[in-house]
Amino acid sequence: MQKLIVTSATYRQSSRVTPETFAKDPENRLLARGPRFRLGAESLRDQALAISGLLVEKIGGPSVKPYMPAAVWDETSVYGDMRNYKEDTGDSLYRRTLYTIWKRIAAPPTMTIFDSPSREICTVKRSRTNTPLQALALLNEKTYIEAARVLAQRMIAEGGATPEQRIAWAFRRATCREPRADELKVLAAGLAKRTARFQQSAEEAAKILAVGETKADAKFNPVELAAYTGTANVLLNLDEVVTRE
Repeated sequence: MQKLIVTSATYRQSSRVTPETFAKDPENRLLARGPRFRLGAESLRDQALAISGLLVEKIGGPSVKPYMPAAVWDETSVYGDMRNYKEDTGDSLYRRTLYTIWKRIAAPPTMTIFDSPSREICTVKRSRTNTPLQALALLNEKTYIEAARVLAQRMIAEGGATPEQRIAWAFRRATCREPRADELKVLAAGLAKRTARFQQSAEEAAKILAVGETKADAKFNPVELAAYTGTANVLLNLDEVVTRE
């Protein structure tokens, strides 16, 4: 039934509305337009991993322990087995969020920020909020920085010979459409600024490339890779990417 719904023409239509359809169906009771909403906590993380190529699609198995803030459960699990939490290594770090280990009284912080229910009670419908903490998490949380860096490596290796070609390749991968000329111009200008900044601070570039368990490929110029990582991070944070349009 879920597959039938999400593959239907009704669900897949755009959320944009025309004056004519709005006049006929202002509350969308006739389903004249598609829904528009920010993706849920699990979908946001899975999407970032999938776009970068890090997502491990293995099905089933025990819970996994992805990245979490240091000492995240030390206070709420004084006598529990989650004290001194240690993240997994290898593929377990990149499993679908469905498999993330969970404590009912202390949900994973990033998922809570994006309105994931606590699981202490049955939740029929999730709330959807829009807070500065959400942008802070998407721009700085280890999972998203690592995903941006891996996507940056693919931009350089697979995207083409020029910055514009590489940006367009990643833009298509993130949004499923071609970038407009003005969008490409802004992104290319941002890449040039980041490149100039990292050329002045090799230490800052190295710090960004060190985020996450996966190692930056040594064949890439660190300054160039750090600059592309910043651009990839911008793409993963576009409203069009984190919102179901």
